[in-house]
Formats: sequence, C-alpha cells, structure tokens
Amino acid sequence: MPPVRRFNISLFAAVAIAASPANAGNQSRVESYAYGDGLVEVVADFSEDAIYWCGAAEYARNSGDVPRNSNIYVWQGPSASAAQPGEKSVKFGFAPPPSGQTDSLTGDVETVGNFMSINQARQTCNERTASG
Repeated sequence: MPPVRRFNISLFAAVAIAASPANAGNQSRVESYAYGDGLVEVVADFSEDAIYWCGAAEYARNSGDVPRNSNIYVWQGPSASAAQPGEKSVKFGFAPPPSGQTDSLTGDVETVGNFMSINQARQTCNERTASG
C-alpha cells in the first residue's frame, strides 16, 4: 500500500485540521486519505453521496497538489476502507479512471467514472450545510 497522508475535514469549517475533526451538534465529518497516483479515499461518518463529494473537494482545495480547474472522478464506489478498517469509503481521482468517465453528471458515487468539477463538488458541502 502506498504511503497515506491523512486529512481531516470539518464540513462547516471547510479547512484541513491536524487532529480529529470537530463535531458540533449534527455536523457531518469526513476524513480524506491521499494515496499515490493521485487517488484519495474519503471516509464519512455516514453514507451520503454529497458528503463523499464534499470530502474530495475539500481535499483538492487544501492539498495544494491539485489544480483548481480539475475534475474529481469516482474511481471506486462505496466499499471497505483501506485506511479505516470497518468503515466505508469512496475512492476518487483527479483524472478519469481506466474505464473512462461517464456521460452524465449525477452526483452518484456508485458509478465509476462519474465526475464533478472541484467547484461543483464543493457546492455539495454548502448543500449539506444548509440542510443540517
């Protein structure tokens, strides 16, 4: 397994945090783990597509390694986390997966190749925040 860099992201603070993410009230949390080859594993407190996209967008915005005009692609839908055994995660990349990209933009994290721009994925953070 390639080296893992851990990024904790509070959806309301929208910044990378060095310690465990803060949890206030009903706030959702995600943790992003960077792997080699430009892949990121996003682990969420609960399984909602918007939360996974938000985690990938926040990783991209905070990593400094991803150009701001990049797209985020689903490389692996919800499955067992390699970084946090017993948890579910979604793997994203910033280039299309070998199988290619999908023709539609649905926000579905189960469809490998589905994609959003970083800005579109960042809007899922705002939507989740607005809905509580």
